[in-house]
Amino acid sequence: MAQERTSELGRFLRSRRDRVRPCDVGLAKGTRRRVPGLRREEVAVLANIGTSWYTWLEQGREVHPSESVLEAIAEALLLDREERAHLFLLGGYPDRATNPGDSEVGEQLRMMLDEVLPLPAMVTDPTYTIRAYNEVERYLTTDLAEVAPADRNCVIQAYENPEWASIFQPIDEHKRLLVAKMRAAYAESLEDPEWGPLLERLSRYPDFRALWDSGNVGRTPGRTKVVENPYVGTLNLTMATLIAQENQRLTLSVYLPVDSVTRARLETLHGWIRDGSIEKKRAEVVAEHERALATAADGGDRPVHLRVV
Repeated sequence: MAQERTSELGRFLRSRRDRVRPCDVGLAKGTRRRVPGLRREEVAVLANIGTSWYTWLEQGREVHPSESVLEAIAEALLLDREERAHLFLLGGYPDRATNPGDSEVGEQLRMMLDEVLPLPAMVTDPTYTIRAYNEVERYLTTDLAEVAPADRNCVIQAYENPEWASIFQPIDEHKRLLVAKMRAAYAESLEDPEWGPLLERLSRYPDFRALWDSGNVGRTPGRTKVVENPYVGTLNLTMATLIAQENQRLTLSVYLPVDSVTRARLETLHGWIRDGSIEKKRAEVVAEHERALATAADGGDRPVHLRVV
C-alpha cells in the first residue's frame, strides 16, 4: 500500500507540474522548452527544496516529505483547496486533508439544510461550533439568531446559556456525553487553531475541567435525545450525521423524529415559523424565562422548564 501511495503521489505531482505555465509563476518561457509546463528544477527552486529530492518524489520513491515541504510544493504548483487536500493525503498527512481552519459553508450544504425541513439540521465544525442551521434548528433549543456567532458552540451554550441548559434534561448527563464527544473530536483535529481559545474559555467551569480531565471519549450513535422544546413540548429525536464532501472539516447533522407525535410537533413548529407566529411565541418564552430566573434569584431552586403553546 505504501508503494501504491508514493507512486500515485508521483503521478499527481507530474500532472500538476505539466499544467502550470512558466508565466503563471513569473518565469520566462524560454526558447528551448521541451515540457508542457514547469521543469522539475523550476518546481524545486520555487519550493526551496533540492531538485534531486523533488525528482525522487515524482519517481514514487520511498521518501517522507514534511508538512512544510508539501505546503511549499502546493504553493509552487498553484494547487487549489481540493488539490492541496489530495496532496496531503497522498503525502501521509490525512488530518491535513480535511482543510483545517476552513469553516466556510458552501451552497450545497445550505441547500441541504432547507431540503430536510421540517427536520432540524445544522452544520458544525470539529469543535462543535454551529456554522449554519435551518429555521427549525434555530428555534429547537434557543433562538440561535440571538446568539453571537462566536458563542454558537454546543458546549459553550450548555455551560453558559440557562435557556439551552433547560432544554436538555438531565443537563449533567447531557454535558457528560457532549464533553466525551468533544474529547474524541479533539484527538482527531489537534491541529485546529480554534481549540486553544475554546478550551481556555470552558476551563473556567470546574465541572467541565473534571469531565475533560477524566479522559472519557465516545460517541453515542442512535441514542434518543429528549428535547424539551419551549414551543411544542417534548421531542424524541435521534441524530444522523454526514461528513460534508465539499469540506470534510464540516458535519451535517439532522435530527430525526423517533415517533409520530414528535414528527407532528416538528411540523407544527415549522408552520409557526412560516406564518410568523413564532415571533410572538418567542417573546412569551423570553418573558417567562426572565420571570423564572428572577424567582430562582429570590431563593427558588427549582429547575426551569419553559413551554408556550
